[in-house]
Amino acid sequence: MCISARNQLNVEISEVRTGAVNSLIAGKIAGGEVLKATVTVDSEKSLDLKVGKQAIFLFKASSVIVSKNNHIKLSATNQIKGVVSEIKDGAVNAEVIIDANGSKISAVITKESVNGMDLKVGDDVTAIIKATQIIVGVK
Repeated sequence: MCISARNQLNVEISEVRTGAVNSLIAGKIAGGEVLKATVTVDSEKSLDLKVGKQAIFLFKASSVIVSKNNHIKLSATNQIKGVVSEIKDGAVNAEVIIDANGSKISAVITKESVNGMDLKVGDDVTAIIKATQIIVGVK
C-alpha cells in the first residue's frame, strides 16, 4: 500500500495505556526517542497493539510544528529534538527535513516561518507532533 503521509516511522511499542475510550500507544523510534499516539480502544484491540510489537507511526508533514530555541512548555506530548538536514523552498511553503538520531521527520511550514526563524541546515530544532495526529499501523 502506498500512503501520501511523508512521515512513516517504524517503532517498537514500549507502552500501552488503555483508557475508557482512547488508548495511549508509546513507540520507540530508531534513535531511542519515544513518540506517543492516541487511538481508540477499538483500534488498540483490533490491531492487537502490545508492548514489543513492531508498528508504523504515520503522520502528515503538515502536522509537524518546528521550533527553534524552544524555551516554553507545551501541552503537545511529542517533542523530538533533531537537526535540520535539508530545506526545500517552495513559493509559499518549505519542506524541512529533521534528522532525529537517524529517523527523518518531514515538516511542511510556511516559507515566511523559515525566514522568520532564520532556519538553516545544521540548526538544532524540535519537531512537535500532537499524539492525536499520529495514525498507528501494523504489518
